[in-house]
Amino acid sequence: MRARMVFGRYIDRDSWIHRLDPRSKMTAMLLFMCAIFLTDSYAAVLVMLTFSLFMMKSTNIPLSYFARAVKPLLFIILFIVIFHLAFEQGGARFIDVGPFAIYAGGLEKGLISAARMVIFVALAAMISFTTEPDRLTQGLGSMMKPLRAVGFHPEKAALMVGIALRFIPTIFEEAERIWKAQLSRGLDLTGKPLKQRARLILSLMVPVMAGAFRRAIDLADSMEARGYRLGAPRSAIHTLSWKARDTLFLLLFLVPLASVVVISIK
Repeated sequence: MRARMVFGRYIDRDSWIHRLDPRSKMTAMLLFMCAIFLTDSYAAVLVMLTFSLFMMKSTNIPLSYFARAVKPLLFIILFIVIFHLAFEQGGARFIDVGPFAIYAGGLEKGLISAARMVIFVALAAMISFTTEPDRLTQGLGSMMKPLRAVGFHPEKAALMVGIALRFIPTIFEEAERIWKAQLSRGLDLTGKPLKQRARLILSLMVPVMAGAFRRAIDLADSMEARGYRLGAPRSAIHTLSWKARDTLFLLLFLVPLASVVVISIK
């Protein structure tokens, strides 16, 4: 299961992106998100795709890992395309399917929206692939420190993110173990109606959730037993250091943003 699990996983490789400060990666992803929102044409999609592929190859991580990060969202991506095809009536009438008609504008917007999601999710996976969970949560906490002025506690948010990243693979492994145990006891979904399948799968989620709550309680008890207190002064194993390469990395992400803005204006 751990070999197939890619969400929230760190993949150790020797690349210049792995050595960057986590704050630069998260800030760069915010710039990339702005560029994705402004992408509204095939030319802009091509620019974003080319830049994304360049960044993915720079990590020395096989592109198959990024594709597997997108795979769980295929149903949502397909729904987005179908939604635009069904309700968008801009452009010329393209295809007649019974009482429904597909318009060129709906097809274009559906494909562009799907491409935007695929590109963003694939490149966003780069953050977890190239950053150790401890450094990722440390960088997130550092970026949220200015929010203390409005009563926000960055330590709590960073702790929740760190625990979630640690727990995701464990919960998936437990779910697979329970699923295999049920199959060995004769569970068979073949030939059953969709409603009954959904009911059986939901029933399997009960022990998974119970196990997750049990692990959370055990973790909280062990942290309290070791004297962990939120807001208490503490040191970090790794010290974050912003270097010139981090600034250059951010400047690279201004290129697709500026390109998309220029394409949109034209």
